Amino acid sequence: MKNLFYFLALALAFTACNVNQDQYVIEGNIEGMEDQAVLLKAVKDNKLVTVDSVNSVGGVFSFKGDINVPEQNFIVLKKLGAEIPFFNEANKITFTAKVDSIQDIKIEGSASQDKFMEYNIKIGQLQGQLRAVVAKYRESAKADDKTAMSLYEKQYNTIDSLRGEFNNIFISDNPASVVSAYIAVRNAYVYDLDRLKEIVSGFDASIKESSYVKILSDRIEKLEKTAIGKKAADFTQNDPNGNPISLSDLKGQYVLIDFWASWCSPCRAENPNVVNAYNKYHDKGFTILGVSLDQDKAKWLRAIEDDGLVWSHVSDLKGWRNEVSNDYGIMSIPANLLLDKEGVIIGKNLRGEDLQNKLQEIFK
Repeated sequence: MKNLFYFLALALAFTACNVNQDQYVIEGNIEGMEDQAVLLKAVKDNKLVTVDSVNSVGGVFSFKGDINVPEQNFIVLKKLGAEIPFFNEANKITFTAKVDSIQDIKIEGSASQDKFMEYNIKIGQLQGQLRAVVAKYRESAKADDKTAMSLYEKQYNTIDSLRGEFNNIFISDNPASVVSAYIAVRNAYVYDLDRLKEIVSGFDASIKESSYVKILSDRIEKLEKTAIGKKAADFTQNDPNGNPISLSDLKGQYVLIDFWASWCSPCRAENPNVVNAYNKYHDKGFTILGVSLDQDKAKWLRAIEDDGLVWSHVSDLKGWRNEVSNDYGIMSIPANLLLDKEGVIIGKNLRGEDLQNKLQEIFK
């Protein structure tokens, strides 16, 4: 779930043009760039799609179109292999750079882009500190220095907490900027239902139609459906042999729906605890249904065997597009839901001792 974006502010004087209230005009001039296809792309239904395309002449290109609410778009220079993210909005937006230093491209005319740059300066500093701590942690792990590892883990958590606080402050201080909604979407996996409701209700009416606000509202709806006390929605997916398994098939037992993947290190680290819980309580009426976010079937099956996961497993092998995980609002793994015998959710994201304690309480 890593997103690397390179947004830098820029300036370029072009001939004057009139921009309608809901219209964007994008003008670019890349000095020294050979003529090539230039694409304007946007994210639609979780896919990056081409909105418009032109051929540059002498490094110059332009786009024009309608836009109601600012959103992140991408300028793609095909021959250069460059993909430049920026916030598009109803205004004249200019791009300028030299072909041999395309990473220093400058963007001017988008207030949303300027706001995002303001955000990136601070968050970039915190992320740099996190990367430095992670590097030190890995060095300590190689040396099996557990004291140093513990120290760096605490440092990481402290800086990560500061990052979360900064995100919250930025969102609260900029309720009329789609950048706040965009940041909230990127960090939605850390927010519980109440916090998400608070964030969305705090947005200015001017951005309520933003695609990012709609994504957050959709997540609120999914979290409400999977709240403790709600009945878990039934689903059916195939097991490794291609046989369909439904959640409702397991009614009458306590069921842990375990969202995981072979490539997920924290999932694999948690698996021994899950195996222990299964072995302790399976004979008393507890079972597990693993839902994998894998795409590679061979790696999925190998992980099941290597980790001794003897319970039922399903997957559509679509990775993060797994239909069950999307319906359940899963944005990070490991994740799980514990259901009672009637399929009612009685626990969420129970790991380590929390899972053991909850099962002990049930089967005491």
